[in-house]
Amino acid sequence: MKSALNARLLSAAELVRQDATFADIGTDHAYLPLFLLDEGRIGYAYCCDINGGPLNSARRNAEERGRAEQMTFILTDGAAALADKGITDYAICGMGGELIADIIDRAPHLKDGNVNLILQPMTRQEKLRSYLASSGFKIMSESYSFDAGKYYVCLLASFDGKCREISELEAIVGSDKSSCVDRDNRRAYLASKLKSLENALNGKREAGINCDEDSKLIAQIKEYISNI
Repeated sequence: MKSALNARLLSAAELVRQDATFADIGTDHAYLPLFLLDEGRIGYAYCCDINGGPLNSARRNAEERGRAEQMTFILTDGAAALADKGITDYAICGMGGELIADIIDRAPHLKDGNVNLILQPMTRQEKLRSYLASSGFKIMSESYSFDAGKYYVCLLASFDGKCREISELEAIVGSDKSSCVDRDNRRAYLASKLKSLENALNGKREAGINCDEDSKLIAQIKEYISNI
């Protein structure tokens, strides 16, 4: 029996290259690497977590599925300990955008054009996009999914050495230069972000805070969504 994935993790799995040497940072129960092994997408996986409990769960799951010999389990904070493993594809999913940026920043070996980063921020997506752009990473593709009542984005990025600053609008909506997987979910995802920004704007107005810049940004997002 093959492993199954929810829609959120499936969108990340689809960005992993065939025959990649794979690492799952914050692996939790190792659902993603087990799925990739079962599908024949990868032949080996490094499973990393900062906490021993989830890592032990990952190891048990691997043993139950007869995959333990194809996996290495590492108790570590981030990706820095994997510099000499020859890993080609890293997944960093299920955590905030600022934490993902910090993990990348503490692992200089990720600044390699042959390495792909599959990044799925739960919050602060705009912070992650801004960090990637200013640090020389290019977002090549964005995959959108709907799972358990929420919309998610998964970014495929790689280092190209071209550092740039992006606008607040691009940090929120992404770049049209990136390929997009599932345009309908992207539109719905941006609509949910817009609703959150409008709620925050109303709160500021009630508090008597000047909201001119917020109003301008919201208008830009509305126009952008209408053109998707």
